[in-house]
Order: sequence, then structure tokens, then C-alpha cells
Amino acid sequence: MRFAKPFTATVLGATLIALPFAGSALADSGHLQPIATVTKDAQPKPTAPSAISLKVAVNPGQVRQGGSYTVSIVAKGAAAGATATVKTPEGRSYQVTIRGRQASKTLTVPSNARPGSKTVTVTVGSKITTAEFTVTTAKNGKNGKKHDVRD
Repeated sequence: MRFAKPFTATVLGATLIALPFAGSALADSGHLQPIATVTKDAQPKPTAPSAISLKVAVNPGQVRQGGSYTVSIVAKGAAAGATATVKTPEGRSYQVTIRGRQASKTLTVPSNARPGSKTVTVTVGSKITTAEFTVTTAKNGKNGKKHDVRD
């Protein structure tokens, strides 16, 4: 009798634990149930960041040493309030806020800049583009000649 009572409790306990698992198997009528299939098209597509179209222009195209020029930026697809970074030929960087797809920055050519072709680089997000302009020598005097200290 000492053996029968613990054995009965063990069998009864195992039955209570296994019953929920067996119940679902016993309830099946033998028909196959459809299995959910996930295909690549059924997954939600991640939203791609909007493509930015970036155009930059320098006006005027020729600037005298010590003169000013304006960098005009058109950034289609940029987020509202996005920032453009304008890098000068001298290596200085300026931050400009884009409003209504457009921004501009007026800069000055150093008076000691070497004449020749120069490049301004503009970055918006991961998009980078450049614009070129030409630096010419500064002219002094009425006759248009360059001022020389030896005169």
C-alpha cells in the first residue's frame, strides 16, 4: 500500500500535465491545417530616405581678390530645416539652413588669394556637389592697372 499511493499520485500528476498537449492532438480530425507562409513581398518595405537632388551655383563666376560671391543652393528632397555645409576653397566651413528647398551664403575672397579657378563644396546629408568660379587680380587706380609698390 505504501507503494500504490505515491505511484497513483505520480501517474495522476503526469496525466494532468500531459492532458493539455494530448487534448489538442486528440481534437485534430486528421485534416491538414494550412501553414502561414511569409514571402518577401508580404513583409513591409522599409521606407527609404528621400533622395536629395543638389544643385549649387556661384554668382558671379569671376570674382576679384577681396571681392564677394554668393553660393546658391537648391536641395530638392531635403528635410525641412536641413543643414547644408559650404566649404570654401580656403578650407573654411559654414553651416546654412535650407528653407523651402533653397539656401545661400555670401562669402569673400581673401585679398591675398591666388588668381585662378577655385571650387566651393556643398554637402547636404550624404549628397556632395561642387561649383567653380574664377578669382582674378584686384585692380587699383583709374587706368585699371594693378597697383605696384614701386610706382
